[in-house]
Amino acid sequence: MRSGIVGFILGATVVVLAIALAQILVIGISSGRLNYRFNQYVFSDTEFPWGYLEQGRVVRTALFPVRITTTFYDAQYHEVTRAEKPGRYGAVVRIGLNGGVTEWRFITLYRTPGKIFFSDGSSPMTVSAQLPPGTGIDPVVLQNQAPQINEAVRDGFCGDGDNSPDLAVLLAGLSETSPGEPAAIDRTNALARDVNWWFVLRQRLGLPLKYRHLVDLPDGYDADPGKRWPLILYLHGAGQMGDDLGMVRKSGLAGLVAGGRKFPAIVVSPQCSWQDAWVPQALSQLLDEVSAQYRVDPDRIYVTGISAGGDATWGLALAYPERFAAIAPIAGESDPMDAGRIKDIPTWAFQGEKDEVDPASSTIDMVEAVRRAGGHPHLTLFPNGGHDSWDQAYATEALYTWLLAQKRGAPEVMAPGVPGA
Repeated sequence: MRSGIVGFILGATVVVLAIALAQILVIGISSGRLNYRFNQYVFSDTEFPWGYLEQGRVVRTALFPVRITTTFYDAQYHEVTRAEKPGRYGAVVRIGLNGGVTEWRFITLYRTPGKIFFSDGSSPMTVSAQLPPGTGIDPVVLQNQAPQINEAVRDGFCGDGDNSPDLAVLLAGLSETSPGEPAAIDRTNALARDVNWWFVLRQRLGLPLKYRHLVDLPDGYDADPGKRWPLILYLHGAGQMGDDLGMVRKSGLAGLVAGGRKFPAIVVSPQCSWQDAWVPQALSQLLDEVSAQYRVDPDRIYVTGISAGGDATWGLALAYPERFAAIAPIAGESDPMDAGRIKDIPTWAFQGEKDEVDPASSTIDMVEAVRRAGGHPHLTLFPNGGHDSWDQAYATEALYTWLLAQKRGAPEVMAPGVPGA
């Protein structure tokens, strides 16, 4: 009798643990933390590399059955079964989990013209050492794009050779770069090309990148059906990535709104996943969708963000400078070489001087570059502020007075408390 009770308890415990493990794995896969990998990302055969799900045995045990289907596309977005030509390829991986849950992975591959051998890492970090002959990249492109190649080397993107997904992205982008193009900037480099390519393919496949988002309407929105309202787009940092919109409410501007702060504007707070991050094209589409659904004044659209969202604030304005009335990046960084594109957008940047994640110099360099281009950006540095300087930035009341006073295409309106006012 006693052994039967013990057996029942043990059996029930195993079932509970299995269910808990399954739930953890579903959350992990959904957040992109369980990866689908290929044995090679850079390859030379006409046959595509084979792929596998990390922790696959555990996943299949807990979530059986797991069905994985992979479809390949060439650089022109055609579905293919073989890599007939050298160049970019994309693998669209459909992961079907028990219970009807489907997850997607979008992975870049690159086929070289022939077999190549990568450095073992002992050679100096130079273009010739890290990208040996045989990659199929035009030598002139290698010469012109040396800065982004060397940056990739410094960041370790090429360290695993053909097993590096980042190297596949780099080579795919370089293969699509013409010899006459100047050295790439962040908006035109290999990573940006890869983001653009996947954005188009996903649109064509009916799998567009869309951000779940919060919309907070101002008091009085329903009182006057003919009134159009300003819109503030708030972009969170890496700590709020995932699939739980409640996380977005925990800090930043969305946190203020959750705490009862009222703004005379529509506040839109999207959330990005670990897999997708912030993509300017998708954010622009989100603004189009929200503007069609709500009464938005197109001349009073603003964007602000923190940390990774601060990077995205700069990036979104650089990608679509014609669409914004003002921007307020916080603890973010961008490419000073591209600063001239936003010289006419009223800008107020914030940064903690003791930030150890994004050094204050990154924001200072961008602000100074905008000034050299003829712009008049404002900068607030918090002497004792760390990376979470957004708490101090969003407590600056003058920010909202200044922000909401700006109108697209009009001269900047100054306000008390703004640096340089």
